Amino acid sequence: MTKSSLRLAALAAAALSIAGDAGAQSLSQRVASAPAGPVQFSFAAREGVCGNGRTYISSGPNMFTGTFNGSVSDVVRSDPCQPGPVRVVLGRADGEVVDVNTYVGPPGTTSGATDLGTVPAREAADFLLSLATRVDGRPGRDAIFPATLADSVTLSPTLLAIAKDQARSRETRRTAISYLAREVEARGGASRSDVASALGAIARDESDNQSVRQQALSVLSRLEGGEGIPALIEISRSTTDTWLGKHATASLARSGDPRARQFLRTAVQRTDIPEETRISAIRGIGTEYATSQDAAFLRDLYGKLESDKTREAVIGSLAEMGGTENAKWLLSIARNANEPLRLRKRAVQTAEKAGASGAELIALYDGLQDSEMKSALISVYAQSGTKAATDKLLAIARTEPDYQIRRRTISYLGRSEDPRVKQALKEIVER
Repeated sequence: MTKSSLRLAALAAAALSIAGDAGAQSLSQRVASAPAGPVQFSFAAREGVCGNGRTYISSGPNMFTGTFNGSVSDVVRSDPCQPGPVRVVLGRADGEVVDVNTYVGPPGTTSGATDLGTVPAREAADFLLSLATRVDGRPGRDAIFPATLADSVTLSPTLLAIAKDQARSRETRRTAISYLAREVEARGGASRSDVASALGAIARDESDNQSVRQQALSVLSRLEGGEGIPALIEISRSTTDTWLGKHATASLARSGDPRARQFLRTAVQRTDIPEETRISAIRGIGTEYATSQDAAFLRDLYGKLESDKTREAVIGSLAEMGGTENAKWLLSIARNANEPLRLRKRAVQTAEKAGASGAELIALYDGLQDSEMKSALISVYAQSGTKAATDKLLAIARTEPDYQIRRRTISYLGRSEDPRVKQALKEIVER
């Protein structure tokens, strides 16, 4: 072999040795040893993940993250969502990761970034979740999202560990908790019952951060198969922590699970639980899962309640439900002189939202004696802005015997730009 051939062979061997050393290095080591400045790497995305490589990512049906100039559908139509590798760009300062940006779609390169190329999805996810466990603040939180996009990985055990770790930042833990439910369903790794038990323990821990505890309650209500409902019911039923009882009940209200609905109907009738928990249950009955039977139940419950706060919660729930029967009931509360003034005013203020017609609200005024109730109705008319409401305000301004009410009505009318109103006010002043 000639000297030239020996030299070429030596160079080739050296190159292979260097390549072998780079291949043996972990992703963490490769990032740490990269030149100063940003570093990027790419990995395979799980099925259903796409993006445009620059401004937005879809991580599932109707699940978009990013910046949109216009509606999502218009942007996607003009700039198609393309399956592709996940590309992560790490901003660094003094060797520490200070920024994590994620892209999906057509491959690209961030200016000035050292490109580590394509890495195994498992290694990328492990590295990113390791950032979440050791880097404080936003970078740790932002590292979780790209990990959830990786193909053929199981994340729920690590997410659960992050969720439990009180040494981690609040937002990092909240982010880990928020992804738990979908990760368990999509890729397993932890059972629903294990997740429910762990989240229940976080929620009950009074020494933990309240926003983290609230996130745990929220995810419990979303676990597939209603796995978290028994834990929420037990927390709501047994806790002496007013804050926890209120928020656990509110989480139950966001579920359409029959067990949750039945618990809410039972809870509002109990007198041995904190008032705030009962109010949360009353409001919960009036959410999107409410039925006409729920409305009838609350209307019947109203007269059995002893506090104005719980009664006001019933008024609010029925207004949210809306419907003819609820609107009529609210008007009946407004007319009833035996009801506390505060509740009558609340009924007036919410009747229109429930569906009371303008004619019904206008007719209500002439049967009232109390000046505060009249003032509440005047405010409703002024906010309505319809011709019928304006006509009623003009009639009040002309004929109402109570000078203070007339003055208040004229003040509302004075804000109108309607030439007809301006002329009428001029006539009233000149009389």
